[in-house]
Amino acid sequence: MIPQRPLILSRLTPIAVQLLMLLAAFGMFAFAPPVRGAMLLVPLTTRARADLPGLAVRRGALLLGQGPVAGSLLVRGERARLGTALLRRGIVLIAAPEIICGSTAPQGQEA
Repeated sequence: MIPQRPLILSRLTPIAVQLLMLLAAFGMFAFAPPVRGAMLLVPLTTRARADLPGLAVRRGALLLGQGPVAGSLLVRGERARLGTALLRRGIVLIAAPEIICGSTAPQGQEA
């Protein structure tokens, strides 16, 4: 007796799989933090949420405001200085698109 594949897998063609992978890649690139500029810092734990402002400032980030996710912060900084250090503490960096976060310019300045 030949084991049957799950129904969803039997219906996916190679082209459909490639399209899904392409959409996933576009999604990852859309939210990848920039080398330098506005970023959204999202804490994954309550400890990370409490430590976030201090960690971000010590790593050279300029705080711009609160993010749209509870406990998140909108900052301007450098990915190299923020990325690994914050990720080790349970804080994820993502791009800060204006459509989600609004303007990323500090008050009184142009973006």
